[in-house]
Amino acid sequence: MKIVIIFLLSLGLFACSKYKVHEKKLPGSWKLYQVRIEDGEGFVFYDSLATGWFLIDGAKLNGKANYSYNYFGLYTVSDSVSFSQSNCSLSADGESFYIERSTDTLRAKIIMLTKHQLTFEYYDQIQYRLKRFSCTKQ
Repeated sequence: MKIVIIFLLSLGLFACSKYKVHEKKLPGSWKLYQVRIEDGEGFVFYDSLATGWFLIDGAKLNGKANYSYNYFGLYTVSDSVSFSQSNCSLSADGESFYIERSTDTLRAKIIMLTKHQLTFEYYDQIQYRLKRFSCTKQ
């Protein structure tokens, strides 16, 4: 029984520390360098020439990203995402953050977060696409 209690306490301690680390690293200006799109059928597309930036300042998210990818050589898909004074909050476990928009709330999963790099993804319900954004800190 003691082992279970110690395990649960240590698990809670690690979860809190992850939240605090992400809380410190997440704010800042992030320049986009790659977008990965996975469509509803599981096909994956990349745009390594994507342009844009995201600014996370306190509880607000601003920014815009423009990207495009070639859909099996048939045509080019151009898309963008824009956030303007969107409320942004880190989840309790520190593994994702929520982006509140006027129409919905996105749950953006943090794939990687270091002092210099941020990769996050969210599922776009309207387009049936998983969108992953990789950024470097400016």
